[in-house]
Amino acid sequence: MLTRLRIDGFKNLREADLRFGPLTCIAGRNGVGKSNVFDAIKLLSDLASMPLAKAATQVRGTGGRLPGIASLFAGRSEGRPTMQFEADMVVPRQVRDDFDQPAEATATCLRYRVKLGLRSTDASLSAPPLELLDEHLQAISLEAATKELRFGPDKAWLKRFLKGPGSRTTPFIDTQDGAVRLWGDRGRGGRQERVPAAKSPQTVLASVGAATHPTALAARREMQSWRQLQLEPSALRSADDFRDIDLISPTGAHLPNAMHRIGCGVELADLLSRLIPGVVSIDVDSDPVAQRRLLKVLLRDRQVYDASSLSDGTLRFIALGLLALDPLTTGLTCLEEPENGIHPLRIPEVMRLIEMLGQEPDFNDVEERARSDVSPRQIIINTHSPLVVANLPDDALLMADTVHSRGHEWAHFKPLAGTWRADGLPATQLVGRGVLSSYLGEGMRYQAGTPSGRRRVRDHLTSDLFQPEA
Repeated sequence: MLTRLRIDGFKNLREADLRFGPLTCIAGRNGVGKSNVFDAIKLLSDLASMPLAKAATQVRGTGGRLPGIASLFAGRSEGRPTMQFEADMVVPRQVRDDFDQPAEATATCLRYRVKLGLRSTDASLSAPPLELLDEHLQAISLEAATKELRFGPDKAWLKRFLKGPGSRTTPFIDTQDGAVRLWGDRGRGGRQERVPAAKSPQTVLASVGAATHPTALAARREMQSWRQLQLEPSALRSADDFRDIDLISPTGAHLPNAMHRIGCGVELADLLSRLIPGVVSIDVDSDPVAQRRLLKVLLRDRQVYDASSLSDGTLRFIALGLLALDPLTTGLTCLEEPENGIHPLRIPEVMRLIEMLGQEPDFNDVEERARSDVSPRQIIINTHSPLVVANLPDDALLMADTVHSRGHEWAHFKPLAGTWRADGLPATQLVGRGVLSSYLGEGMRYQAGTPSGRRRVRDHLTSDLFQPEA
């Protein structure tokens, strides 16, 4: 789980500081920089798996080419271009290394920092365009972590997911005199490895693959698990071979096998019936001869439709529902513009599924409930739809806008007053009533079917939660 992310020098993100809970929505107009936050998260995830240059070329805007890497650095008038990321996260207690050996982390609340620099044009052509300048991995004490988790997890959540470092103060990774040092979990008395930062083609974290460094390995596994859903119609419609995996891919592939494993046809049909009245059941048609599975939907008129006959929006709804009902869906999920392909009147139901993706599933099995190799569920979405914003829980919103400084535009993110995200922030750093009213506009018209209980963003237009505007 990613609980806080500081970004400096990446695209149009300068000194950005974002806190995340189980559900976070970054909203704003097109081109403001919402997707750049997702790109930063993906870059961090890739840096835990692949060389620096390859990870950078995976980012949107580089064209997949090394010369495009320079465009990732925020514009600065002087000095060497650098970018820095600092991520606070909750990692699984137990992980498996590259040799399938189990390992248990010393602590689960960690802070990881990495700083990259762009090499000068005078550097050797054989040298990678990026240079590792600083890398640091440190445990956060239980007391500090509990204060940092401002979204208010209950005691059961804290007991399940948090584990403190005890008296340890030694970092697991640090940088000194141009060398990155990897420390064992026993602290300074344990094994230490040194890597010259300037010559390293990848982060030291990406090189940790053995159970000898369990906490660093847990941080790496957590970052590798961060997924970005990019649901594609062709993948959502595809059939599965019996031997295909039974986990839904980031593109939405393997719905039939996942449905077969979960066995949640009744629950999923109930969710889908809110979107399409008349849905009786959702099931999987298994062909033992062809060894193939196909998704089927039965309506009240007894008509049966397979996935190839369903609309893109319906398939997206099914995929989100399956992910929400799947106990194996854990950790961080990023989803851009969940409103795509959905009728405006159905946005409240989509948001219901989004909220479910940020809630821990109800386990019937005691052994499953006690698993320690998972991280908390979390979803981050971005949107420019006022309908999505209007139906958000109010504490989920971060409004994105731009500020101008020294000839550049930088993205800036503001929460609503009266929410945990607003704690300690001055009124100038909060979303004003006029800004929210202007943004929501027509979104206020569509309120039918909205889940009850929690306050919604639109409730702020008729409440006294706003600080007086200057």
